[in-house]
Amino acid sequence: MKKILLITILAICLFSLTVIAQEKSSLDEQLKSYLHQDFFKLNILLQSEGRFSFEDDDFQGGRTFSAANARVSLRGNLDGGFFYRIYIDAAPQPGLLDAYAGYKANDGFSLAVGAMKPRQTLDYIPNPAEHNFVDRATMTGLLVGSREIGVSATGDIGNLYYYAGLFNGNRLNSNNNNKFYGIGRLQYTIHDLLPGYVQLAVSGSHGNSEGTRSGSRGPWLRGNRTIVGTDVEIESNGFYFAAEYLRGELETVDLPEINEIISGYYLTGGYQIMRNTMLFCRWQSWSYKEQDTMERKVTLGINIDFTDYVGLVLNVDAYMPDEGDNRHGASFIFQVLF
Repeated sequence: MKKILLITILAICLFSLTVIAQEKSSLDEQLKSYLHQDFFKLNILLQSEGRFSFEDDDFQGGRTFSAANARVSLRGNLDGGFFYRIYIDAAPQPGLLDAYAGYKANDGFSLAVGAMKPRQTLDYIPNPAEHNFVDRATMTGLLVGSREIGVSATGDIGNLYYYAGLFNGNRLNSNNNNKFYGIGRLQYTIHDLLPGYVQLAVSGSHGNSEGTRSGSRGPWLRGNRTIVGTDVEIESNGFYFAAEYLRGELETVDLPEINEIISGYYLTGGYQIMRNTMLFCRWQSWSYKEQDTMERKVTLGINIDFTDYVGLVLNVDAYMPDEGDNRHGASFIFQVLF
């Protein structure tokens, strides 16, 4: 009898410990069940960033820590096919990212109006939490803006995806010259060529954006800009490959008589060495035609997902300009996203 009682007590204790362990291991799922509803989905992204230049200089910010992102997103679907989103960032300064509403008729057509992120280039489409590196490609920052105000249409027709938008063309500001900026992307995905997928795309944009900066750190514009690009992305059996080329013809303030042409490309390779760990390498090159400059950069990285919501990105960069000294540095992002 005592043995049966002892076995029963041990069984109850073991069951209790199992339940407690399951409860502890499902905190992420509990959080998701509270915050992620079809009509009301709340996401929070926190990113802390560190940079260390191997020389005592300002390469990629020098040697510093920063709060890269503190973003809050609220979105959801409503009756009748309507949807909404508001997206703000509190770091490094408070600011609006997205504020739009829209209508989805079906998978082949949806329409959004307001402030949003145009889906133009492969490098800029992923949000900061899903990007493979600490920094976007340099040529993307020179040419492509991250946010615009306007109207966009998007949809999937079989394996074909399209995006078309008409915007003010000067970031999150009112139109300053009564001229619009058009952005488009056409993308096709192949699923039966190999395990995984192959994605091919072309993109482009054109318009008069006088008084606006090209991209996030490009030259200031005095008139028109035309940007064209193409990209490919492949993922199969733990391997990843991506490549993109962009070319922008810009009427810049610095060159009042002629147009500047900025062009460049990147090549990215990756391999999943463990279930939660991937290694990455990126080579990129960009140039200014009229300034006659060519610059290159190689980045080695490792991405670790500790849980579904917590991750770490580590990068080492080598910058190699045609003129001037080579520079080297390291950076990291520690993030929480739910």
